[in-house]
Amino acid sequence: MPFFDFHCHPGLKPQFSKPATKPSPWEYIDAKLAVGKGWTIRINTLFNEVLNSQSNLTQLFQNDVRLIGVILHAVEKKICVLLADKSIVNKGNINLIDKNRLTYLASGKHSFELINEELEWLTASASPIPGAQFKIVSKPADFEETDYNTVFGIIIIEGLHCFFDDPDAGDAKEKFTQNFNSFTDAHTVVSMNICHMQQNPFCNHAYGIQLFNPAVFYPKEQGITKWGNEVINLMISKKILVDIKHMSLQARLDLYRMFKLSNPQPEYVQPIICTHAGTTGLPIIERVKYIESIPGDKGSVYEVVYLKPKSRFYDDVYHNCSSINLYDEDIENIFLSEGIIGLSFDQRILGFGDDSGLTHVIVPHDVEYISHKEAGFFFGPTPENLQVWPDDTNVWASEDFADLEPAAYPDLHRRFLINNIMHILWVASQHSFIGINKAAKQICIGTDFDGLINAIDCCKNANGLQQLKEDMRQDLADLLNSNGFHTLNVDALLEDIFYNNGKNFMLKRLKEMKGS
Repeated sequence: MPFFDFHCHPGLKPQFSKPATKPSPWEYIDAKLAVGKGWTIRINTLFNEVLNSQSNLTQLFQNDVRLIGVILHAVEKKICVLLADKSIVNKGNINLIDKNRLTYLASGKHSFELINEELEWLTASASPIPGAQFKIVSKPADFEETDYNTVFGIIIIEGLHCFFDDPDAGDAKEKFTQNFNSFTDAHTVVSMNICHMQQNPFCNHAYGIQLFNPAVFYPKEQGITKWGNEVINLMISKKILVDIKHMSLQARLDLYRMFKLSNPQPEYVQPIICTHAGTTGLPIIERVKYIESIPGDKGSVYEVVYLKPKSRFYDDVYHNCSSINLYDEDIENIFLSEGIIGLSFDQRILGFGDDSGLTHVIVPHDVEYISHKEAGFFFGPTPENLQVWPDDTNVWASEDFADLEPAAYPDLHRRFLINNIMHILWVASQHSFIGINKAAKQICIGTDFDGLINAIDCCKNANGLQQLKEDMRQDLADLLNSNGFHTLNVDALLEDIFYNNGKNFMLKRLKEMKGS
C-alpha cells in the first residue's frame, strides 16, 4: 500500500547551500563537520538527524510515498541570523551550510524569490533513478494513482512571509499582494499557514522554536490583525485553505469565529486543517492546569513552564500541552468544518521529553511564551494568582524520565504517536456531531520531515514508514478494543491514516478548486 504525507520539505535544506553546488532534492544530504583539510566527521547524533535527509525525493520514491503536501518555505530571517552566529556555522565548517548564502538569507529580503527557486529546483532536477520523476498536481486528473514512477506533490505554502520581498520597504504591502496573486494565479496552492516561527504582520504566533535564544521569537501581538483578515478573505476567495499550525490560540479562536456560519450543527466557510499537529490532551479551559510555576514576566511576554500531563491510554506516555498543539476544541472545529489533521513526527510535538541536551531537564516539561497582549485572555486578569500543579501525580515525573534507556525510545515514541491518534478519536467520540467513524476518515500523517525536526526514533525518515505502520497494528488494535471503539477495523484505519484519508481529502479539495 502506498503512503501519503501531508507535510514534508524535500526542497528546504538545499536553500542553505551555495547555489552553484547545492544538493539536488533527489540527493541524500549527509551533513558533516569539517575538522581539517580533507577531513570531515559527523557533528553529533541530534544535529545529524535534524540536518540529514529525511524525505528527499529518492527516499519518497523508494518508499512508495505516492502523494505529498510539498511544502514551499522561505527560511525566516531571524533563524538565519542566529544560525550564522553559531561558531561552527560562522567558520564554514558544516558542509551543508554556506556562510555567504546564510548571510544572503539573513537579510530577510528574498522570501518570494526563495519559494520560486525551491519550486523550480524540485521540478527541474533530474532523478538519478531511471524513469523516476516528481510532478506537481494542479488538478485531480494530474494524479495517476497507478503511475509507480512518480512522486506527486500538491503545493502548500508555510507562512505568508513567503510572499514578501523586503518586508520593511515602503511598498511592502503592495508588493506582497502582487506576489501573492501572481503565484496563486500561476500555481494551484491548496493551503497556507498564516504564520510560522517569528513575529509577522498577519497574526500572533504560538512560540515553537527550541534551538535559539527564545527572546528573538517571542510572540508579542494579539490574535489576527486587520491585514491578516484581509489576506484570509483573499485566500477564501481563491479557495485556499488555512493551516492553523503555528497560530496562537487566540488567533485560532478568531479564525473559528470568522469561519463558523451556524449553530447548533455548525457549518463553516471552508474546511480548517492542521497539516503537522500534536495534541495537548486538554480542553481549552484546562490550558494552565499543569503549570509547573507561576508564569514569569519577561517584559513583553510571560514565560510558561508546563508539566507533561499523562495519557488517558498509557501509564508511560504524556502530552505536550503547549498552545502550539491542538486543544480538544481545535480538533472539534477541524472535524466539524470537514477538515483534516496531519500528525507530526516531531518528538517534542508528540509529547516526548527533551533529550537533546540543549536544556537541563529536571522535571520533564515544555516551555512557551504568551504575549502581554494575549495574557488577559490566556491567564485571566491575574497570572500571579494561578494555581501551580502541586505534585507529580498524573504528570511525567523526573525519576521516570531519568530511568529511560535510549534503547527503549523507538517503542516509546511509537506509543506517543498512537496516543495522539487515540486522543483525537476519543475527542470525536465525546461529540454528538462527530463520532469515531467520521473522525477516522479525517486523520492522516504530516511528518514535517526535513523541516529541521528531531523525528521519532521509530521512524526517523521515510525509510521507516512501512515498518512503523506494521509495528503500530497490535498496540492500536488493543487500544481500540479496550476503549470501546469496536466499529473501527485496525487494518482499515491504518491504511486510511497512512494513505487514503490524505489522498482523498486533497483530491476532493482540488476538484472543488479546479473541477476535474
